[in-house]
Amino acid sequence: MTLKQLEVFVAVAETCSFSRGADKTCITQSTASQHIQGLEEELGAKLFDRGRGGALLTEAGKILFSRATRILSECDESRSAIRRFLGMEDVVLKVGASNIPGTCLIPGMLGRFQVECPRVRLEVSQGDSRSVALQLVNEEIELGFIGGRYEDDRVRFEEIGEDSIVCAVSPGKVEAAKASLSQAELCKVPLIVRESGSGTQQAVYDALSGTWINLDSLRIIAVLGSSEAVKRALLEGVGYAFVSSKSIAEELADGQLMTVRIPGVNISRKFYAAQRAGRELSPAAAAFLAMILADRDQCQLKTGAGKGYR
Repeated sequence: MTLKQLEVFVAVAETCSFSRGADKTCITQSTASQHIQGLEEELGAKLFDRGRGGALLTEAGKILFSRATRILSECDESRSAIRRFLGMEDVVLKVGASNIPGTCLIPGMLGRFQVECPRVRLEVSQGDSRSVALQLVNEEIELGFIGGRYEDDRVRFEEIGEDSIVCAVSPGKVEAAKASLSQAELCKVPLIVRESGSGTQQAVYDALSGTWINLDSLRIIAVLGSSEAVKRALLEGVGYAFVSSKSIAEELADGQLMTVRIPGVNISRKFYAAQRAGRELSPAAAAFLAMILADRDQCQLKTGAGKGYR
């Protein structure tokens, strides 16, 4: 049973004529008869009575007609859905983002994306870099924007920017807060850190591993699950923390927080766009990624340093 056979069958049934049904489906009358004959042989039932009233459905034909019309309607709806998908109409684009890209990068793109793709709804789920990569592998999202790169053949990474990570403290709430700490002093101050899947925290640990500091010697008093939570703890005067300079830009500007220099420790990390390797992006995802990459390239042209989002 083929869709063409069902299309011809419905056309003949609706017009009560093999010749008019053939014209409606753009085939010859003999071809239409062959399609109907093939259906009748496969089903083992006569579908039409032919007489003065034309081609009239038998009781078996009536049963098939109701089902065939539903099947053809579903096919039409499926074609329309694919046309809307290709034309980016009434489409939902699901992406994932770690804290900093989800807070600083994607919101800044929304206005432009809505102008270029007004019929696309963007749904963003946030988590740490590893959880976003896992969502991508599990096909829960189509694109991921994260602050860490992992060895996984199933994922393709493309650099989209760079960020500096600074040690920060609240000068007004931490007694004797210092603008500079030696590596030995860093091991003595109360330290707030991100969870293990965080790209920020991985960059911090990678940088500290290049010094004499033993990570076990750090005085970690809290492990928090987001950059916003770490910032709130800093503002409350809980201690010191390594954070993205982007996430505390306003607080640094108004003096609520200050950066702390640690000789020998300079930390930066890259941001990446991640997608499933060997998989074609939907038109909406391709458009959004192209916008991200165009913005990156524009920033590189302005700075001349290839630093992307700084």
